[in-house]
Amino acid sequence: MRKFLMAAALSVAAISTAAWAAAQDFTIHNNSGHAVITLNVSPTASNDWGPDILGRDILANGESAQITFDRNEDHCIWDIRATYDDGDTGDWRGINLCETTDINLTP
Repeated sequence: MRKFLMAAALSVAAISTAAWAAAQDFTIHNNSGHAVITLNVSPTASNDWGPDILGRDILANGESAQITFDRNEDHCIWDIRATYDDGDTGDWRGINLCETTDINLTP
């Protein structure tokens, strides 16, 4: 049930990207009520999730993290998966990271 609510509540705000940043760099804001223990990002065309971009870290509720892409990356449309501390996941598909720099996870 929360998967549906999280997907429905994901708000994406478009903000200008700084000139020095890769077009796909973004900030993720966790306001989900749960800690994010893994965060995976992959091009929409891919059949596999990319590695956990948080590494050994977690993203506690109320925290934000800057996600930086390799400067040679040329994809704009990405899928994002968050895995929460209770084992639940939320998937967001087809996010245009060339136009979006802030992603908010909300309940």
